[in-house]
Amino acid sequence: MDKKSIEQCLALSKEVMIRHFHGDNEFAVSHMHKNCIWIGSCASEFYQGKDTIAAVLRQEAADLPQVELSAFEYMCVSQDVHDCTVTGRHVGRTRLDSGELYRDMQRVTFVWKKEKDEYRIMHIHVSNPMNNLKEGEVFPHRMGKYAKEYLNMLVSREVEKNGTITVKDQQNRFHIIQISDILYFEAFNMNCILHLKNDDDVFGRITLLEVEKQIQKKNADMFKRVHKSYLVNKYHTAALKRYEITMSNQEQIPVSQKRYNEVRKWLHQ
Repeated sequence: MDKKSIEQCLALSKEVMIRHFHGDNEFAVSHMHKNCIWIGSCASEFYQGKDTIAAVLRQEAADLPQVELSAFEYMCVSQDVHDCTVTGRHVGRTRLDSGELYRDMQRVTFVWKKEKDEYRIMHIHVSNPMNNLKEGEVFPHRMGKYAKEYLNMLVSREVEKNGTITVKDQQNRFHIIQISDILYFEAFNMNCILHLKNDDDVFGRITLLEVEKQIQKKNADMFKRVHKSYLVNKYHTAALKRYEITMSNQEQIPVSQKRYNEVRKWLHQ
C-alpha cells in the first residue's frame, strides 16, 4: 500500500473503535470482509464471518457503557500491495453519567485488505491487559460499579470531615452550609457573603475574621485569606496569575501583593 492508503487504514481503525464505544457498530460492520475474524477480550470471544460478528456486536451494544477514548498510539507494523496490519493501544474511560467509574488501556490489532478503492477488515483483535473482565461480561461492569461506589464513599467521608458552618442572615434565618460547597467568602462591611458552588450567595451576619477563626479549626489548609476582603477555598480554584485567582465558576478574585508568594506556595502544596 502507498502512504495515503496506510494513513487511511490508521484513521479507519481509530474511527471503528471510537464508534464502537459510542454504541455504533454499523460503521465497523460496513467495512468488514465477509470472512472477517473478531477476537475479543474474553477467552470465549472468537467469531468468524461478517454476519456472525455483526449479530454479536448488536446484541452486546446495549450492555456497553459510553466510553471515551484518548491517547491513541496506532501504527502500521506491516504492509504489502493490498494488505496493511495496524496495531496499537488507546486509553478508555467511562463517561461520568454512565454510573460506572473505569479507566484502562486497551490493545488492538486490525488487518486491512484493499479491494479496488475500498478497505475491508480481515481481522480485529481487541485485548485488555489487566484481564479484568468477569465471566459473562462484555465490559468490566462489576469493577466499574465498585470503583464508583468506593469513590462516592471517599467523597462522602471527606465532606463529613470538612463539616458545616452555620450563619445567620439579615432576616435572622439560620443557614447550615457544607464547608466543601463554599467557593469563597467575601467581606461586606462588618458582615460577609458566602459564594457557593451552586451559584447561590448567602449573606451572613458574621465578620470575615470570625469566619476565618471557625474555618481554621477544622480546615486549616482548605481556606486561605488571599486579600483583606476574600477567604478562598483551594479546591474550587481554577487558575492563578499575578495578583488574581480564577475560581471554578470563572470569577476573578484579587490577590494582594504582600500575600501573592504565600498564596502561590499554598496552591501548589
